[in-house]
Amino acid sequence: MHLFYKISKRITLMGVAAVFLAGCAAQAPYIKLEPSLRKDIRVLNGVEYLPIIKLCDTYGFSCKWDDIVKTATIEGKNGRAVLMAGAGSALVGNSQKKLDRPALLYNDALFVPVSFVRKDLGYLFEKPYYEKPPEVAAAKKFAINTIMLDSGHGGKDVGALGRSLRLREKDLALAISKRLKGVLEENGIRVVMTRSDDTFIPLSKRAEIANRSGADLFISIHVNASRSRRLSGFECYYLSNATDDNARAVEAFENSSLKIDNDKIFGNSDSLSTTLWDMTLTENRRESVELARSICNSIGDSGLVENKGTKTARFYVLKHVRIPSVLVEVAYISNRYEEMKLKDPRFLDKVTDALAQGILHYKREYESTEGFTNI
Repeated sequence: MHLFYKISKRITLMGVAAVFLAGCAAQAPYIKLEPSLRKDIRVLNGVEYLPIIKLCDTYGFSCKWDDIVKTATIEGKNGRAVLMAGAGSALVGNSQKKLDRPALLYNDALFVPVSFVRKDLGYLFEKPYYEKPPEVAAAKKFAINTIMLDSGHGGKDVGALGRSLRLREKDLALAISKRLKGVLEENGIRVVMTRSDDTFIPLSKRAEIANRSGADLFISIHVNASRSRRLSGFECYYLSNATDDNARAVEAFENSSLKIDNDKIFGNSDSLSTTLWDMTLTENRRESVELARSICNSIGDSGLVENKGTKTARFYVLKHVRIPSVLVEVAYISNRYEEMKLKDPRFLDKVTDALAQGILHYKREYESTEGFTNI
């Protein structure tokens, strides 16, 4: 680890244990997670973790690592934190802080829960980013509190490939999803992801994850492709029959993942009964349409990419999700100009912000009109 070095004086287990018995202090100021860290998040045992080495690089902390007792000491301008692999507590300043999950050794690096960064790292800063956490809306009947983000493709399912720069859809979908997750969380929304790394998740599993998540919305992130290099722009789909040739082509491509889906839960999409199809189509249709329109309007206002509007298709992943859901195609990776845009991190940041603003606008409208009952 290039940032860590051995402590010259060995820290004994007894000494570390004594340190962890220190008294408790006031709640640390809430810390904003730097966007650059999102790509380093790993899901271990179902929990989001960050490697300490990246954490310290990003925030400018110095670190010491004792390989004998597997303990890291982080030094900031305003204090220090001591963490031990496998321990459910950390010493922050002079106080013992209980971790949501233990610190873990993974690939010879120490990882800490993301929640530790947000809740307890503020003690190490002279001037933290927030004085208190963003407030999450109180539970009520018409509220958007949790969103499921689905990063298209992944693992052996590469998705579309760029013709010029050979960018891969699966990588771009994950990069945009991680950025979007951070923006939504900073606005007090809980975000769950179907995948947070380069893992193949069958379409049937994605629907199952969404239905078990307790999420209020499902948003699947993709980039588009076409045999025609001239096609470009942003599209947002909701569930219904495809009404034009391009929509049918997109539908066929995104559903092609079923060919490598070895763990189907619902079976082949063609076997869905007419009754079940009608129920799925109508139950959340209005909310899905409003969400798609709000996102498209925000993209259009941003001027980042042409807004080609809302479209309909029978995407497998939308068909089996029992909450309002949309699938976005951010740009055309098959278009040389738009592939160059997609390679630029600044474009990804800006288009993510536009997506987030569309989602947040929908949230405000949905909650203020009690599920659009007043529209």
